[in-house]
Amino acid sequence: MVTKDEFRTAMADFATGVTIITTNDDQGQPHAMTANSFTSVCLEPPVVLVCVAHSTNTHQILADSGWFGVNILRQGQEEVGAYFARRPEDRTGGVDYSFSQGEDGLPILDDSMVYMGCQIIGSHIYGDHTIYLGEVKEIRKADVGTPLLFYKSRWYNPSGE
Repeated sequence: MVTKDEFRTAMADFATGVTIITTNDDQGQPHAMTANSFTSVCLEPPVVLVCVAHSTNTHQILADSGWFGVNILRQGQEEVGAYFARRPEDRTGGVDYSFSQGEDGLPILDDSMVYMGCQIIGSHIYGDHTIYLGEVKEIRKADVGTPLLFYKSRWYNPSGE
């Protein structure tokens, strides 16, 4: 049987992009978490998925809100990615970020490379995560940027710059 540590080490060999998943909590306040378990599902209709651990605060907030935003980070946003990877009560330090608002009221992380506003159209519980499927209702793209990557459990820039 494959252990949790063996699986984690193997998955570290897969380079991924880095996203900040945003939504609004029950008070209407922005809530965000870092995620790299994100991918497209289909083109017609445009659907993406994100996997969220049950141990996070985000899990229930997404289930309750029915909406999420995907903010694809660019090189130079490592601090923001690390900040939102922590639990809300552990987020300390002077990380500079701001949110604007999407068409459906979702928080958009300013300066992200790409933003997609998604309505949850399905979910599937498996193990310690829920897979949320979201139909993309809005897209905003910045004109410039190189994506922030995560590889071998750290930030990665293939150009070495």
